Parts: sequence; structure tokens; C-alpha cells
Amino acid sequence: MPSPPRHVLITGGSRGIGLSIAQAFAAQNYRCTLISRSEAALQTAISSLTPPSTSAHRYIPGSISSPSFWTTTNFKESGLDKGDPESRIDVLVNCAGITQSRLFTTTPEDEIRQIVDTNLTGLMLGTRFLLRNKYLHSTRRMRGEEATGFTPSVVNVASLLGVSGGYGAVAYAASKAGVLGFTRALAGEYVGHGVRVNAIVPGYVESDMTKDLNTAQLQDRIPLKRFGRPEEIAHAALFLAENHELETASQNLCEKTDANMFQKMRVAAESIVRRRESAW
Repeated sequence: MPSPPRHVLITGGSRGIGLSIAQAFAAQNYRCTLISRSEAALQTAISSLTPPSTSAHRYIPGSISSPSFWTTTNFKESGLDKGDPESRIDVLVNCAGITQSRLFTTTPEDEIRQIVDTNLTGLMLGTRFLLRNKYLHSTRRMRGEEATGFTPSVVNVASLLGVSGGYGAVAYAASKAGVLGFTRALAGEYVGHGVRVNAIVPGYVESDMTKDLNTAQLQDRIPLKRFGRPEEIAHAALFLAENHELETASQNLCEKTDANMFQKMRVAAESIVRRRESAW
């Protein structure tokens, strides 16, 4: 008999990297809750998941940067009641983000604010809400020398620009640097509370946000000589979520790793899932 489906909540889950992550988790028997601004895009995303069942997956439309979005009332209306064990979240993937292509001195204040609010403030508000209201909490217990239960995982999608900076993307790079700082700090706070906090640090990835960039010039600087693929980031997220035996408080997976490493992470994550299923 298969083990009960785990539950992953993904912000920015209606397209691009977020949707690829949702598809990877759904393929491994996770129930998915997707968050995005567009209800129509969310409906399309949900229909692409396996199994395509309205009872298995759900969505919550709204803006993660708005404090009024992160309320128990809003979540309960969407079918996630904090007192219901079925509403417990095993994995949180913070993937929502917006980018820019503008020199810093010409960037309007409202655009700076929107980028930081979406990429960093909204991420922190959501994570705090889910931890504070026990949607995200550890069930891991020791029975003798054997551990049972699951150590929940927070996976933040940052960016290599948050490490190295980027021309014409100062506000974006600053917001993603903040995501990395948040990841390290939160991991330190929760290392003794059974919640793992990690980050993925992609370089340029094939998406709507990068389709208008000077691809040839940028690819020449990349060791792989190509942009990353959304499914590679999804493999990394699944690996971090499933590998609860990792003892590191905070691990940043950087896309400078060669493509074979992402394939190995995919194989490792799927192997862990199979062992879990067979042990149930």
C-alpha cells in the first residue's frame, strides 16, 4: 500500500520554475497547493499535475506580498484549516519572484518596492505565517534508535545574481541576496526545532523572465554554455525536500554545478521516495 501523500505548498507555482517544481512533486505522490496572482493560470497549472484531481491538488490566488493574504481565514476558505492534519504542510517552496532590466538610477521607487516586496518580504511573511500557525512543523520522533515521521523542509529559490550581482538588475540582485541571508538566519533559528531550511541558487534559467535577454552573449559565460532548465531546478528542490537525513542547517545548491549533478539529485530523490513507499 502506498504511503499517504505528502503536501507541498509552492508560491509562484502557476508557471516557469514553480510549475516545473509542482509537476516534479506531484509525480512523486505529493499533494500540491499552488499560490499565484492569476486564478486562470493556477487552474491551468493544476490541470497539468499528476494525478489531475481536484481533490488531490488545490490553489490559492492572491498576492504573497500583501499581509492580508497570509491569514488563517483566507487559508481556511481555501480548504486549509490549521487544525486539520490534512492541511499540514510538509514542504514549502518559496519560488514567487519578479525580475527587472533597468539601470538602478532609472528604476522608479515603486518598482524597487514591488521587487523587494515580492521577492523577499512576501517570502518572509508567508514563511512566518506557516511556522507561527503550525502548518509547517516537525512530526519526527525517535523510537529507540529509529526515527519516524518527517522533518519538514523550506526551500527558497534565490538567484546567482544575489551572490555575484548583475548589470541592470540591482534591485532584483539585492532582493535575492536578502533571500540567501534569510535562509541562513532562519536555518540557524530552526535547526533545533526539526525544520530544514535550504536555498537553490540558479543562474539564468529558460523562462518567460529570460526569453528577451541576449542569450548568446550570456551563454558564452556559462560553463554549460546554455541556460538552466526549469526541471533541473525542480530536481534540486525535490532532493532537498526528500533527503531529510541531511544534517546541514542550510545548504545552497548553486547552478554552477554541472548538469550531471542535477541528474544525480533527481535519481537520489526518486530513490528515497521509492524506499519510503516500500517501507510503508
